Amino acid sequence: MAVRVGFIGCGGISRFHMGHLAKIKDAEMVAFCDVQKDRAQATAQEFGVPDAKVFTDYKRMYKEACFDAVYIGLPPFAHEEQELIAARQGIHLFVEKPVALSMELANKVSRAVVKAGIISSAGFQDRYQDIIDRLKQEVADNPPALFQAYWMGGMPGVMWWRRKEQSGGQACEQTIHHFDMVRYLFGEVKSVHAVASKGLMKDVPKYNIEDASAVNLQFKSGLCGTVFSACCLAMGKNGIDIWSKQSVYEYTERTSLRIKRASREEHFYPTGNDYGQAIDDAFITAIKKNDQSLLKSSYPDAAKSLAIVLAANESLATGEAVRL
Repeated sequence: MAVRVGFIGCGGISRFHMGHLAKIKDAEMVAFCDVQKDRAQATAQEFGVPDAKVFTDYKRMYKEACFDAVYIGLPPFAHEEQELIAARQGIHLFVEKPVALSMELANKVSRAVVKAGIISSAGFQDRYQDIIDRLKQEVADNPPALFQAYWMGGMPGVMWWRRKEQSGGQACEQTIHHFDMVRYLFGEVKSVHAVASKGLMKDVPKYNIEDASAVNLQFKSGLCGTVFSACCLAMGKNGIDIWSKQSVYEYTERTSLRIKRASREEHFYPTGNDYGQAIDDAFITAIKKNDQSLLKSSYPDAAKSLAIVLAANESLATGEAVRL
């Protein structure tokens, strides 16, 4: 029997997942919810389910539609009870990043997910790249001394993104992919210290986030590194550079991995799989098999990555390092 799937939010990131689910024979999209009813209706039509139930109120969708799993693809500020209701009703949960804007809500949902015993996943699809499997093994065999990560470029055009109270800022909404990746590669973070710059985006209306930031991380293992964000640049850089005693690893976001050895040996690996399809395949398979271990990021695990970026925001506000 196919896994029946509902969607809360029918914007770009949800459509990203819908495109993958349409290719999975064990998945059936049955309900669509969006604050813009015409968008929900158009999305159902586009993905070949014109008879699907369409809603503008997620609480009504939970009451009136019948589905086994729900994808929640909302702006950060819009998370309310969507995840908690799913847990209470035993509905499996896929939540796009960041999963919340407060640890109070994220921890509450994490507890509810564990108590309910549902399958949960978060939208950190970068973990599912084939080159990341290789990189993870490399850094396990060659412990790193230092890393630098970068998400530096231009500003997304949606209005809520430039408002700190709605997006959480760039580190929270966007660069969280790299904060999550370094957690995945190196383990848990012990302390966070952040600084930022402003003043270059005065021509952008209703803009109150940082132009750029640098976040120093100290890991429990002793490793340290810095994660850079910038949204004010016409030309930027996106990826993670890692140095070990005998090797350098250059990961270009969702594109490639270059490995350089002290012996002058060099290897280049392009991303070779559809990692977006991989994360959605894994979610449906995990539900069918009732096996959370098939997934690389649960909701409670994603909450740990959220804790890092929220600590960075606290450090920006206070000027002090924050211990996790």
